[in-house]
Formats: sequence, structure tokens, C-alpha cells
Amino acid sequence: MINASRLSLTLFFAASLITSGCGNTSAGGDAGIAGVGDFKMSIANGAATLSVVLETLAIDAGARVPISKPAGAFIEMGPDFQSGGTLLVLSVPLSSLMKDYSGLPLVGLPDGRALPGVREGALGAVAFELPAIGLTYFYLSGDAYGIFFPVSLPKVPVMVSSKIKDEKGNLLGVIWGVPKSGKNQLSGVLFLFPVDGGA
Repeated sequence: MINASRLSLTLFFAASLITSGCGNTSAGGDAGIAGVGDFKMSIANGAATLSVVLETLAIDAGARVPISKPAGAFIEMGPDFQSGGTLLVLSVPLSSLMKDYSGLPLVGLPDGRALPGVREGALGAVAFELPAIGLTYFYLSGDAYGIFFPVSLPKVPVMVSSKIKDEKGNLLGVIWGVPKSGKNQLSGVLFLFPVDGGA
């Protein structure tokens, strides 16, 4: 688990917007969570890609791990040369997001709590044990996809969220800071994105 000491609520709600033009869409900024640096969500070249910088985690090597579902998706980690931390990338082909994944087991947060921002509190999910990060969940349904990875956050009574929008105001997704609220619960960061790129 990443060692991060505090959650900054004010920075969490401030995300800088970035656009890349040519019909491609991207947004991102400072996650506002100690230990988690800049993030960027982009839709380009037929794929939806999330990149997150983990500032307090330094690794010397990297790897790209294919995800069994959906086809063509992968998680990649490696050194981030700009921050000295680790770059975590999730990429999913847009064509794969349109398929039926109702066969995946429905899962909430890794510790059993309901997924925030999801009506049923659960989505189809695949779990991965990522070196130096821990248990990471990739969520996928006909309506949304996302990723949860553990980050050590202080115990506070609420989960906080911030919308990720492009420069035109279109909703690309939501980032959640998920603190521990009881014994044996995990804290972490959850990124959720609608399959259609908007809500």
C-alpha cells in the first residue's frame, strides 16, 4: 500500500482540465490526495486511457499486464521519470467497452462496502495483485468502467468525489477518495467512467 499521510479536500475538488484536440478528449490534473500526483484520462486512438502518478512509490522496473476481460485492455506500471515516482496506466479499447460483461462477478469495494456513485453498489470486476501497490480492482459493466487501487488515507467520516470534465464541460468520469471508516477496511482511490464518455 502506498504510504500517504493526509487527504487534502480542497485540492481534491480542483482538477485542471487539459485538451488535446483533433477529436480526441482528455482531462486531468492534481488528484489532491497525498502520495497521488497528476492523473489524466484520455480517449484517443480507439482507447480510453487513465494515467496516474504515484509520487511516494518508486520502482526500478516496469511491466505491462494484459487484463483477461475486456480483450486488449492492460494495466502498466513503471518508473515516472518526471516525478521519480511510479506511473500507473489503465488502457481499455473503446470497442471492448461496448460488449456484454454480465458474466463477471458483481463486486463492490475490495473490503465489501458498496461502490460509491453506482446505483447497485457493485459492478462486474476482475482483481489483480500489483507489486508494491496491492490488491487492485478493475470494474467493468455495460454502463461504466473504472479502477480502484489502495492508498493509505486518514480515517474521515465521508468519501469525497470530484467530476472529471473536458474543456466543453462533458463529464468524462469521477474520482473518489475512499477513506477507511472502520476496522479492516481499505482506503484508496477509485476512478469511474461512463462507457459512453458522458452522463
